[in-house]
Amino acid sequence: MRRGEITRSLHSEFYHPERRLAIKSIQEKWLGKSSSLAQVLNFDERLITYKPDLFYVGLANVESETGAFVETDEQEPEGTCRLFNEGDILYGKLRPYLNKVYIAPKSGQCSTEFYALSAIDQKKLDHTFLASFLMSKPFLAQSIHMMTGNTHPRILREDFEEILIPLPPLDVQKTLVAQMESARATRQSKLAEADNLLTGIDEFVLRELDIQLPKEEKRQSFAVKLSKIKQGRQDVTYYKPYYEKLVNSLNKSKFPKIPLEDISPDLVGGATPTRGDTELYAEDGIKFLRILNIGENEIILEDLNYIKEIVHNGELKRSQLAENDVLMTITGRVGTSAVVSIDILPANINQHIVRMRITHQECLPEYLAIYLNSSIGKALSNRGVTGGTRIALDYEVIKKIQIPLPPQKVQEKIIKELHSLQSQARQLRQEAESQWQTAKEKFEKALLG
Repeated sequence: MRRGEITRSLHSEFYHPERRLAIKSIQEKWLGKSSSLAQVLNFDERLITYKPDLFYVGLANVESETGAFVETDEQEPEGTCRLFNEGDILYGKLRPYLNKVYIAPKSGQCSTEFYALSAIDQKKLDHTFLASFLMSKPFLAQSIHMMTGNTHPRILREDFEEILIPLPPLDVQKTLVAQMESARATRQSKLAEADNLLTGIDEFVLRELDIQLPKEEKRQSFAVKLSKIKQGRQDVTYYKPYYEKLVNSLNKSKFPKIPLEDISPDLVGGATPTRGDTELYAEDGIKFLRILNIGENEIILEDLNYIKEIVHNGELKRSQLAENDVLMTITGRVGTSAVVSIDILPANINQHIVRMRITHQECLPEYLAIYLNSSIGKALSNRGVTGGTRIALDYEVIKKIQIPLPPQKVQEKIIKELHSLQSQARQLRQEAESQWQTAKEKFEKALLG
């Protein structure tokens, strides 16, 4: 390293060979047609106090690498947000290696952990090309060596602005973008096909359990006999005629029905660790599952948080997970359930999830989760929710959910069908991701040669 290059001696990663090689490759490939981000981007610095009625984007809402928007049940933010305009690029500066990049379809507000970016001159820089570049290896090779902070590493604006971006002619940018968009559409199509495939388990479950769902009525007014009003339940939704018909359909099933508390007497909820003298969260170690990690019949190991062992064995010892525990979300997206497999352990849960440890010898954990995820299981869970803006399901309601309990051969048949559908869906998802990675590699090769 030459003496003249040492401008930031306290930031050794700034001089990392991988970063220097990426810069050199861009400069050689696009001689005279590259620029620092500071020269081509506007940063929207407007701040606002969070408004519930304004479109909001949090880091958890943006899918890594693809930039797709995903709905989550994360708690609404408090305090300051950043404003952005339609078409702006939101770049997640926290943990840059996660590739959180989102093209805003409309104006709104976002976490201050985003930079809200727009091109100074749209005739020189296509915003979709910019988004694709921010998710590429040439960008990542520069950004990850400019992070600051240990527990929550992020890239500061002055470092971000120094990153070099290639600026091929606009028509070349648009051609490269068109190829990426085509690959993105193909990926989304395959993922949708996989999701549709998994919905087939619901029809199979209802057929095996001899349950026919009633048609949901759209009428908004109905009468309820006073004798039907239950203590503590004066909310109108609970008494919708549809729910009464649903219960009747369940009762007609030929299999015995037992309350969930007879299957799992001890329901345990998680908690959010309180902060003491030391940092309680960690970069790895004990998985700390949140609502976004609980999918229908699967634990999603993306965007994971971790806690330290001292928290796992101390403050949150009661909510430690074991193999075959059944987890259910109890706020926001109520009723989504999955079984804990041994490969995700050790793990713990936050207060938005309840743990069910099965003691009933005739009930298989996977069957219980499948039933709770079925249309009738979800309906029974959602019937019992309380709250207005933030709905929740309390433990007493969960305990009373009726579970049809067929012979284990029937339960195993249902589980086998789910596994078959999951295998087919997994294949489609792997194809989607493989094709998407191939498209990304072609894009990066076009940038660097």
